[in-house]
Amino acid sequence: MKNPVKPPKKSKSKTPKVVRVRYEPPTLDEAIFAAQGMSENPATQVEMVAELMGLPQEEVRPKVLAQAPSRGGSQQVVMTTRNGTQRSVVVQRKTPRRIVLPPRIGQSL
Repeated sequence: MKNPVKPPKKSKSKTPKVVRVRYEPPTLDEAIFAAQGMSENPATQVEMVAELMGLPQEEVRPKVLAQAPSRGGSQQVVMTTRNGTQRSVVVQRKTPRRIVLPPRIGQSL
């Protein structure tokens, strides 16, 4: 004789389990680094950092402008430590090539 299928047991507690999510806002250096990666315009970077940090633009503007990257296509290594773990990030930024063509003969400027 076959075993009858048993319905799943209901939990005795009527309240659902609460899942807690920890929110860690970015540090100021992380927010500036992210903004520099998304935009080359310092005004836009200031706006992005202020939104990420929840601070007024006047407060973050001097810090963003002080960390403005140099114009060279250099390599940057960032080591961050959070909760005892170490991560390394290597970012290589290259400027796009801009081709300037000479004016063609017979074209007016």
